[in-house]
Amino acid sequence: MRPRRWVQIRRIKEWLALTAAIALVPWTIYLGLTLPQSYTAQHWPATWVGFDLLLLAFMIVTATLGFIRHHWLTIFAFATGVLLVCDAWFDVMTAKRGDFAMSLATALFGELPLAIVLIGGSLRIASLQVRPLGRVKWPLGWRRAGRSSRRSTQVGPI
Repeated sequence: MRPRRWVQIRRIKEWLALTAAIALVPWTIYLGLTLPQSYTAQHWPATWVGFDLLLLAFMIVTATLGFIRHHWLTIFAFATGVLLVCDAWFDVMTAKRGDFAMSLATALFGELPLAIVLIGGSLRIASLQVRPLGRVKWPLGWRRAGRSSRRSTQVGPI
């Protein structure tokens, strides 16, 4: 049995994550309404090169962990996949008219398929490594739609 303090800390983290997600909704709406259509960014080359160096480092670590079959592979593969999705998004969204087709092709045929493999594989491995939790305690007593209250608290295949 877990010490009571660990359970309290986990609950605080869960509520903080939910509160942050809820707070992000009005912030996103505000940004959507107030940001200018164009903006001159400072340190543009350093931003892109820095991000690509970070992505490169994660790709190297992910490949290395895969070769040595280290148990941290799933974490780094997932993070690398997320970085690839972010890279594809910003490449496409910030591309100039003449560069848009190449950015889109790179995203659709390179970055996003690799991200799907990395994220999907990570989730598959993680699902095989996790032991069943038993009953799920939904915040505020939420239940999944279409399920009886007895079945809605069980973890397992749908």
